[in-house]
Amino acid sequence: MVIKKSNLKRLKVGIYGNNNTLEIDENCMLRDTNIIIQGKNLKVIIKNNCEIGGATIVCAGEKSSIEIDEYCLIASNIEIRNNDGHSIFENDKLINSSSNIHISNNVWICQNVKILKGVNIGSNSVIALNALVSSGKYQDNVILAGIPAKIIKRNISWSKELPK
Repeated sequence: MVIKKSNLKRLKVGIYGNNNTLEIDENCMLRDTNIIIQGKNLKVIIKNNCEIGGATIVCAGEKSSIEIDEYCLIASNIEIRNNDGHSIFENDKLINSSSNIHISNNVWICQNVKILKGVNIGSNSVIALNALVSSGKYQDNVILAGIPAKIIKRNISWSKELPK
């Protein structure tokens, strides 16, 4: 576990298993956040200058990761899960392995969003209130909304400043 100079309030971390990694880079602010890593060869990486206002991040299984790149703004009541929580078999073969999640630079995730395994969010994007992002790779500069989330706008940018 590597936590660099960041502001952490009410952060709970549980790491279970072997060869697992948690990295929180510099100038991050995490409040009311739970990070659970359970399995082996797993990584949760939160890069520089991210703000998380209340999330549950679950990375479980084997050989997968959740990576949140720089300057992401993540609201409250967020769930990010790289796995389904329990195994499902078909003819004795596992059919629901864990899968990586990647959230690129400068992504704004609004309240009550759920992000599930296999998702890749492009840079400078927004995930709207209450969205369920259940699969897929999304390009840069889009707004995702709905259940399941779909692209509703392209070629956008966003700023932390309040609109005038």
